[in-house]
Amino acid sequence: MKKIYTLIFWSLIFSFQFSSLYSQTLTSDEIVNKYINAIGGADELKKIKQFCFTGKAVLMGHVEGSITFYEDSDAKCMFSLISGEGFNVKSYFDMNKGWTMQNDVKEEATSGQMEKLKITVEDGTLFYLGDFQSRGIKTELLGEEKIDNNDCYKIKFTRNGKEKNVQYIDKKTFLVLRVESISSKGNPIVLNYSDYKEVPNTNYKFPYSFERGTIYQFGQEQKLLP
Repeated sequence: MKKIYTLIFWSLIFSFQFSSLYSQTLTSDEIVNKYINAIGGADELKKIKQFCFTGKAVLMGHVEGSITFYEDSDAKCMFSLISGEGFNVKSYFDMNKGWTMQNDVKEEATSGQMEKLKITVEDGTLFYLGDFQSRGIKTELLGEEKIDNNDCYKIKFTRNGKEKNVQYIDKKTFLVLRVESISSKGNPIVLNYSDYKEVPNTNYKFPYSFERGTIYQFGQEQKLLP
């Protein structure tokens, strides 16, 4: 009889531990919603119609410059300017056209590139987070990985069946630490985010430091001005 009670006891303990573990499992949408809440909440994000930042940029580890970036959800356009000694790079995109100009040499975006860029322009850096499901954006939990020794959820975002990007969300803070995507030219792009701070006069948090590069090499570091 004692053996039977012992077996029942350990069976109950195992069942409790298993059910607790299962109850703590989050879906991909729940993880994304926790990220949205961590940076201010969907209602706060829906208020943002224009998004602009200025800061300092370091290219290739030693070339210093300045950066200005602007997005408009109503006009559906985006503009960026990175400049420093000996270089000046501008880019502009809307829903119909786009171009990049480097040291006065202008390159128009092709129709194929614009098909991908339209999504980037319309969704913006953060506009889509206020209503991502109504935009046809779906999420999928791919697993877990470490980013700079931080345990992260790996979430794939698709928009109307096409892959948008993969985001790594910190399991403790629920802040995005990395975004992987494919550029309009087919190149892999990685953005590492850090130093989240509350934007003055808002309830929104944004990373004030980020690195941009490829899967294998980071060549651009940007820090926002306070």
